[in-house]
Amino acid sequence: MKIDRRNTRPLSWIEIAVMTAVAVGLTIGSMLHHLPCTVLPGPGVARITQLSQWGCASDVGGMFTIHDYAAHVFPYVSPHADASGLPLGTPEYPTLTAIWIWLTGLPVVSAHGFVIVTALTFLPLVALATIMLARVAGRRAWIFAATPPLYLYALLNWDVIPVFFVSAALFVELGLRDRIPPWVRALIAGALLGIGGAFKLYPALFVCPLVLAYLIEAGVPLARRVRDAAVVAGSAVAVLLAANVPFLVINAAGWWSVIRFQASRPIEPDTLSVWYYALLPWSAQATPSVEHTLNRMAQVATALGLLTVVVIGLVIGIRRRQMPWVQTAAAMICIYMVCNKVDSPQYTLWLLPFFVVVRLRIGWIIAYLGVDLATFVGYFRDIYYNSIGHTEATWAHFLLYAGIAGHIVLLPIIAGVCLASGVARPRAVTDRSVDDPEAPAHLPEASADVPERAPGELAAPLA
Repeated sequence: MKIDRRNTRPLSWIEIAVMTAVAVGLTIGSMLHHLPCTVLPGPGVARITQLSQWGCASDVGGMFTIHDYAAHVFPYVSPHADASGLPLGTPEYPTLTAIWIWLTGLPVVSAHGFVIVTALTFLPLVALATIMLARVAGRRAWIFAATPPLYLYALLNWDVIPVFFVSAALFVELGLRDRIPPWVRALIAGALLGIGGAFKLYPALFVCPLVLAYLIEAGVPLARRVRDAAVVAGSAVAVLLAANVPFLVINAAGWWSVIRFQASRPIEPDTLSVWYYALLPWSAQATPSVEHTLNRMAQVATALGLLTVVVIGLVIGIRRRQMPWVQTAAAMICIYMVCNKVDSPQYTLWLLPFFVVVRLRIGWIIAYLGVDLATFVGYFRDIYYNSIGHTEATWAHFLLYAGIAGHIVLLPIIAGVCLASGVARPRAVTDRSVDDPEAPAHLPEASADVPERAPGELAAPLA
């Protein structure tokens, strides 16, 4: 097996500061982009035309009105339901996201103010995520800080929050691997993934490969491996229970209503799902039998896809005596996005931290971001043209289909490439320029007394 022993070159604090400022600027830009859609359109302009003309529609602004957050009803606990069947003041999201929405809604009475306050709460999360990713992967963190998704999607939904917790877990496992004991890393990383899962489910999926990484780590006594794996699982489960059990006890029907809402969500054009666009015209039939079949196909494919990725990651881990948990987690996202019944645009934010820390060739990342941008532009412009009476197929219609086809083709390929790739190996931040060949490494070279890799850190595929 060939080992790629390249370390990530240290960045200067000045470059990290600039990188952070760019990421914060793009987040502010996302806020400014979405603010126009929080006010009513002018006379003679349809609401759908306003929302789609510049793609400024957003769940953050839209749901403030739909769920009447201005009433400041605490989520999940009300015995009364709104028109969607959810408890008053409750979004169709996990408990911690609902609480975050409630808290950020307290000082405002309009969707306009709500978007602004939400953006202000996101700024420190984006800044800290950028710094952590830069400490792990050096200049690759520009992929997170300076690419279109942060501008397009930071204020489209609340996905910045779980992205922050995933980035923090990656920092703990990769950036702090030589600084804190393994069981402490396991405790913190598991808790971070659990918190992220209580905001949006997907970070909780990564607990499985991380548990396996600790469980099969080479050169570690079995008792310690079992202990550390149990710490990861236990801390994640404890956080998830703490975030959900109180609501389940107070209003079980309300807690389950959110799960039922997501489970019954039909597969429609706005889900941007392979199951809709790849199976036209059959999938466009809005009949109960078709919707049931589509949902069941998506559920089965998603479960099998995720299981397959984990099994492949485990086989690689056993063969190389090191579980590639980071690469497996990245592949899980790719498979989830392509197999699940919903592939919302902001899911691209989920991939960005992994695009940073997994050593993918930049060409794959550019290709995917290009496909993502095509889908975004095509989707909103296609709706806009239809709203003003252009019912015939336009360039936007074809761009949308090209973007979705690109997702279908690229995501499984990127999943495979992730599993065959290495991860960033951080070096210390330096106050000297990274271009200075005399800059010290700050960290000792790997030796028999110094662990060369964190759990799951693979450097290169087999020869």
